[in-house]
Amino acid sequence: MFKNIKGDVLGGLTAGVAALPLALAFGVQSGMGAIAGSYGAIFIGFFGSLFSGTNTQVSGPTAPMTAVSMVMIAGIVQVYEGDLSKALPATFVSIRND
Repeated sequence: MFKNIKGDVLGGLTAGVAALPLALAFGVQSGMGAIAGSYGAIFIGFFGSLFSGTNTQVSGPTAPMTAVSMVMIAGIVQVYEGDLSKALPATFVSIRND
């Protein structure tokens, strides 16, 4: 299990250094600030590795992930009548009220 730990750590650091500027830019572009982009990249990487993974997979901030997230977040903001401050907590929780 830990026989590749050195390569895994170095690979993770390399991917993190490469993804950091893009994550910051996506956060600023979204209007929520650079820290939001950082948290988004952290959570995407964490959940990507938790629920799936391959030897060559890198989960992080990319344009396709942004498009998918944008559609989901726009729907949540619409439910809250365009008020981003009310919709923001709901973007982190997936609860259905049918």
